[in-house]
Amino acid sequence: MTIRTRAEGERVVLEIADTGIGMTEEVRKRCLEPFFTTKGEGGTGLGLSLTYGFVQRHKGALAIDTVLGKGTTITIRLPCFVSGGVPLDEPAEPVGLLVKGKRVLVVDDELAARRLLSRYLEVDDHVVQTAEGGRDGIEKFHAGKFDLVITDRAMADMSGDEVAATIRKTNADVPIIMLTGFGDIMNDDGHYPAGVSLVLGKPITHDTLREGMAKLMSVRIKGPHGRRGHS
Repeated sequence: MTIRTRAEGERVVLEIADTGIGMTEEVRKRCLEPFFTTKGEGGTGLGLSLTYGFVQRHKGALAIDTVLGKGTTITIRLPCFVSGGVPLDEPAEPVGLLVKGKRVLVVDDELAARRLLSRYLEVDDHVVQTAEGGRDGIEKFHAGKFDLVITDRAMADMSGDEVAATIRKTNADVPIIMLTGFGDIMNDDGHYPAGVSLVLGKPITHDTLREGMAKLMSVRIKGPHGRRGHS
């Protein structure tokens, strides 16, 4: 493996190159998708997608050059801050109040996603129940009692939009967090699907989930369209 760095105008460039097996064109096109993996049960499919998310949040770009049988080069370009930036030793913005001990229903048709979210939540002492898809989520919601629902948006049997709308018909108060790869876009335009309390982008980090939960635990849903008011 070879790692190179260089300056490129107003950006800094990091290249990581290997001499491994490379990728097919199909794998190259999908390798940045959350939970996509070629490693079977041995992989989470989160490494590259998390890296891509970090790069995007720092206004950077990531490119992949690969040749099957010869290796892969990943190039990351990040803006270079030379003045007026935040000092390196400045403390990070506090995450906020940490919510603990809630009963949470996680709805996602991807096993790796359910495992990751469960791990995040259990670290903070939440009681977690998982559902393998939208319809399973609706059944488990009506059979149990939950303080929060976290649902993926794109699921094969029933979308997260449908899950949220169905839950909201019978429960006007439980907060619903939706996870989607288009979270940043949806938050920018302020449009949430009916019944959804908060949209978070994928791939999700533990701190982002904690912040979202802290925000929601102090508000309650007032109507079927996700309008919120303070408790």
